[in-house]
Amino acid sequence: MKVYRRFAAITASAAVIASLAAAPMSAGAAGTTYSSTLATADELKTTTLDKYLVMKADANVPNSQFTFSVAPGAAVSADRDNGTLAVLAGVGTPELTNSTMTFSTADTATDEAAKSADDTPVFVTADSSDEKYVKKTLTLDFSGIAFTEPGVYRYLITESGTNQGITNGYVDASTAEVVRTLDVYVEDAGAAVAEGDDAGKPQLRITGYVMYNGTQTGAPKAAGNASAAAPNNGAEVAGASKNDTITNVYSSQNLTFGKAVTGNQGSKDKYFKYTVEISNLSAENVKLSVDLSGADSTVPASPNAATKTEYAGKANPAELIADPSKTVEANGYKAEAVTADEAPDTVTSYKITAEYYLQHGQYITIQGIPEGAAYSVTEAEEDYTKTAGITQSLSMLNWDGESGNDALTDAISGSIADADIYTGYTNDRSGTIPTGILSTVAGSLGIVALGIAGVAGGVVYLKKKKSEDEEE
Repeated sequence: MKVYRRFAAITASAAVIASLAAAPMSAGAAGTTYSSTLATADELKTTTLDKYLVMKADANVPNSQFTFSVAPGAAVSADRDNGTLAVLAGVGTPELTNSTMTFSTADTATDEAAKSADDTPVFVTADSSDEKYVKKTLTLDFSGIAFTEPGVYRYLITESGTNQGITNGYVDASTAEVVRTLDVYVEDAGAAVAEGDDAGKPQLRITGYVMYNGTQTGAPKAAGNASAAAPNNGAEVAGASKNDTITNVYSSQNLTFGKAVTGNQGSKDKYFKYTVEISNLSAENVKLSVDLSGADSTVPASPNAATKTEYAGKANPAELIADPSKTVEANGYKAEAVTADEAPDTVTSYKITAEYYLQHGQYITIQGIPEGAAYSVTEAEEDYTKTAGITQSLSMLNWDGESGNDALTDAISGSIADADIYTGYTNDRSGTIPTGILSTVAGSLGIVALGIAGVAGGVVYLKKKKSEDEEE
């Protein structure tokens, strides 16, 4: 991770802190205390923490909220033998801007491949194009803090927030850190207040910040220590990783369902009705995009004779939103707020029920369903034999990107976990033509031929009979 950018302003601060050197004071200033007015350049009175929310490229930004808080870190005594500075517990609380961060589907995300050089979100996969992110910034303003002495002041920044499918402080698949340790370097400014109540009092100034992953209990090395890994101040906490960002990962999966028709009486152009239910959505207005590229967007106004007339003109909804104002009549789906039996005024989750129409070989994908949600796919009854799933031999979808088509045989209902779902239905309609004397074309033609021969024979017989009668 990058060294915190404000730290470039530090020159010989640690040396000054270590020696506590200050400009000579007059005898009249003996016993005075430092002024609470900082002699700090405006650009160093604040520092920032960048927050990234990372998600799949085809997912919508989830409705979610996070809160940041700041508290003093623990003091650490100086260690002369190991050459480390003392660390002071932070004093006061800096003013926070954007301490409550709200993300929503209205936020604009940046594609992973389009990230700039100074963007450092943690991505889940090595693929450079399968994810995107939204960036927001927390600002910490120390201009109102009354530091009392030169030194290194330590603060802990903690993020909290429970949101469906989101891992806070994502580092990798097995590690999450929601705390950042912030060390604020304060030194004697070498100047005194010119006028006012604090006239003549010496001043302090902030010279830089260093932010680390996790909760740090070690102290930075003093300047000049041979074992110090030296940034501009010549010191840092040994073994700690500097990091001025925090990444949260939104885990979601896609649900693909399809249709296959078999049998000599099966209609390949018939539309079948599917009902898809997405439940246990924890947030209102969760938005799910729907990929309709593998199916018709609308059933024709005058469908084929095999399709039920009530399906005529029905549209497949292209997005699903957990908004209770949505209705099947107007939107092709409905959304309901689910309440607790013991507390009917308390919404516990949201459920979406959508209707879709598919022909043989068509597929629909509902994208970005959060982990922890549940799904079910059912089909309206027809005079077909219905089987859950589509075998590889009947599949027309190559979903794994490798050669050959792939089966859609995941369960037709279950929970959204750590993998995309591929499911659907196969419908068979077969008939057997009864056997008998008129069962084949050849047999029918033979009977017709016999009939024609019989008529011809009759005509010849009648003519011959007439000729014999005339001779008599």
